[in-house]
Amino acid sequence: MILISHGPFSQAVLESAELICGEQARVKTYGLYLGDSVDEFRDRIREGIEESLTRGDVLVLTDIQSGSPFNVTCAAMGELNFHHITGMNLPLVIEVLMDRIDMSVEEVIQCGMRLGKVSIVDVNELLDGYFDEED
Repeated sequence: MILISHGPFSQAVLESAELICGEQARVKTYGLYLGDSVDEFRDRIREGIEESLTRGDVLVLTDIQSGSPFNVTCAAMGELNFHHITGMNLPLVIEVLMDRIDMSVEEVIQCGMRLGKVSIVDVNELLDGYFDEED
């Protein structure tokens, strides 16, 4: 599993997930920082994916569709065979970390995609009328 983001987000989301799931093995994080060379970043990502592929299936999570981390990951997809989900957030990372223990990468992706559709909630709408009903 590889987490790729702008700045320290990928490392921070992994650290937050580990507070809930415990320490995790076989997870790499990469961040693109202000002033970094995108070409050098692309090369680091490609090398990290290639190295991870020597151990089996690889799932890459990126933070934002069409951002530089997403774009360099997509460029690697033209030459390397791995899975890629964008829109990384803490619930998704936790789900993937837990599911990868006993599911195939395809099943992990399916569960992650289902979670993505229900994990963002308008709490005002959720609670609308809740307090009125208790009166």
